[in-house]
Amino acid sequence: MQLFRALLCLLSILLIAPTALAGVRLECPDSVPQGEPFFVRVVSDEPVDAVHLSWGAMAVDASVRKEGRVWVALAMLGTGSMAKPGSGQVKIQVSGSVGAQDLTHAVAITPRHFEEQRLNVAKKMVNLTKAQLDRHYREQAQAMMVLGDVSPERFWDAHFQRPVPGGLSSTYGLRRIFNGEPRKPHAGVDFRGAQGSPVKAVAPGEVRLTGDHYFSGNIVYIDHGLGVVSVYCHLSSIEVSEGQFVSAGQVLGKVGATGRVTGPHLHFGLSVLGQYVDPMPLIEGRVSP
Repeated sequence: MQLFRALLCLLSILLIAPTALAGVRLECPDSVPQGEPFFVRVVSDEPVDAVHLSWGAMAVDASVRKEGRVWVALAMLGTGSMAKPGSGQVKIQVSGSVGAQDLTHAVAITPRHFEEQRLNVAKKMVNLTKAQLDRHYREQAQAMMVLGDVSPERFWDAHFQRPVPGGLSSTYGLRRIFNGEPRKPHAGVDFRGAQGSPVKAVAPGEVRLTGDHYFSGNIVYIDHGLGVVSVYCHLSSIEVSEGQFVSAGQVLGKVGATGRVTGPHLHFGLSVLGQYVDPMPLIEGRVSP
């Protein structure tokens, strides 16, 4: 009889355990093209204290919010334009009243074709002197500090606004050749815009960096939280200051032709956990949680 009761107790534990495990759900795409961002959602029927996500070299602790009767953690991940096609894994660690759980989801990186663009610019913008190169390295270090800093609160949601109304003159991932010399692929998109046209924030966030950089001209970097940073370059003027919190659609500055350019336009970049991704799938609503 005691053995029978013990078996019943063990059976009840085995039946309950899968229900607890099933209480946490991982929502993630099965594939993503080279260079594109994607969302990962963790949904729990029970309170969750912490959610840690990793995807290759990317890692982030996603903030958890109660939405109705469930707890939700939403994060953005992505791949670079030089990512190798193949299979990767999104790994999730969840802790809370559901206990400690590890979840994984296979995500295939699919190949994507990128165009080539040839540009002729002033020689000083391609062949730098030591002083110019030193300046560039200092400015690059400033930018990398902002892009590498993962703030814990998420200000963005699934909707990202267009920073200017114009179309694109250069797309993300272009294999760029300046004065016949190959350079790194285009890390953002170039929007057409008349000199002095207003440039608006794509999502809420904190202004983390402004200044005049050698290549990028007048710049604004906005931290939207959880490793998502938007970058606005070649501005003719800057109308926000570092430390200021801006709302989506707020004017940051005006379209210009400062830095390494062939004419007025807005270079716009979106960095996800230190990796520049194509922002257009977000702006055009082609990816969503």
